[in-house]
Amino acid sequence: MLINGIYFICLYFLSISQKLETSEIVITILSQQNDYNVEQALKLKNNILKQTKSIKKPRLGGVYMLHEQFPDPGSWTVIPIIKQLYKNNKHAKWFLFCEENAYVNYDNLQLFLKNMNSNESVWMGYGVKDKHPTIIHHYAFKENENERVTYPLFAAGFVISAELLKNIANSGVETLSSDFSIDASYELSLVINQKIQHLPLKFCLKLSPDCIVHPLSERSECTRYGKVTKDSIYFAVKTCSKFHSDRVPVLQSTWGRDAVHIEYFSDKLDDTIPTTVLDVPNTERGHCLKTITIFKYLSKKLLSNKAVKWIALTDDDTLLSVPRLASILSCWNGQQIALGQRYGYNIRGDPSLGYNYLTGGGGIIFNVALVHKLTTCQCYAIDAPDDMVLGMCLKALNATVVHSPVFHQARPQDYADEYLESYPMVSFHKHWMIDPIEVYRHWLYQDSSFGHDEL
Repeated sequence: MLINGIYFICLYFLSISQKLETSEIVITILSQQNDYNVEQALKLKNNILKQTKSIKKPRLGGVYMLHEQFPDPGSWTVIPIIKQLYKNNKHAKWFLFCEENAYVNYDNLQLFLKNMNSNESVWMGYGVKDKHPTIIHHYAFKENENERVTYPLFAAGFVISAELLKNIANSGVETLSSDFSIDASYELSLVINQKIQHLPLKFCLKLSPDCIVHPLSERSECTRYGKVTKDSIYFAVKTCSKFHSDRVPVLQSTWGRDAVHIEYFSDKLDDTIPTTVLDVPNTERGHCLKTITIFKYLSKKLLSNKAVKWIALTDDDTLLSVPRLASILSCWNGQQIALGQRYGYNIRGDPSLGYNYLTGGGGIIFNVALVHKLTTCQCYAIDAPDDMVLGMCLKALNATVVHSPVFHQARPQDYADEYLESYPMVSFHKHWMIDPIEVYRHWLYQDSSFGHDEL
């Protein structure tokens, strides 16, 4: 009996001492190389390190900042860094990934992981599914809900066990059927090919006591670089004569009323809008020559206008919030950046060949000084895709391309509801099968100078 008692006492003390060693956890912050995002990533890293200072055991296995350890253009998709991440941390048991605009509760992380087995293939986060076919997922959609891909909400973070990371690293993770990278979380799920454990009380949309990771909203109070005002943004809208009577009136009755400087570039003169006609042939798609010609025109026009700091290039069916745009631009005031929703082309292969670009439909925002440089950009065809050509030019200029989750190439229904809850929205794109004014009212009008009754 005495031996049995000693045995159970030993088991008891062993169980209460089984707090996870800090050296067993590696954290990767999905940071970007620009002043604002680096500042946010450093705040998060330092906060995590501060939380671990009181732990006497071996230190945290590592807190990586993506832009430093993995600077290649495709690192933001996570897929290209997996092999190196595993190789560099073979003694780690758990790998946490989070965005720089997040908060990590390290105590909750340790308490949660100490009862988990890292020798099993484990993937945990906030899992979401498409409710219907979406263009951003190439309309790959299963009618049976149980067969649909469940992908993690990056804003809420996710954890991968060492065993699963090793399996992914050894399985040829670079290969996907498409050369385009559009939605990193969805594409990562296709590569992992294992359903994520959906744990919304641990990986959270909003703060609660048990959260391991939760997002902080896209910063709107960035006063360090000076406040951006609406009159410092010049909106260049691409349109053509066949859309003068339907798309343009929607724009003018919604966010166009908030724009101080706005110019409509078309193939036909229309004084009722009014439009500006440049000596460029109209094309059904691509619009590369049109865009570069607009840049050359604006570069000359704004050369002596020191008040305008930003040029926003949009389509005539782009919906956006001018006040919110001005607010987030304060985070990068004075910096030579291009800002929008980031896509990638051929970025999972040779880093010297691939490049990131900002997709045009949700709007692309350029610092004026950068626009002056982009006037030398060459189109390989007049109807080449302007956003992709601009991406190549930005790479050649070694310019900073900044992704923000508040810009959207598609309609609200093309994104998971939970994704849209994570940040305040700045833009959407397309009028197809929606009421664009109602979309504007629901998602974007709140910070406008106008109310419902005026729309």
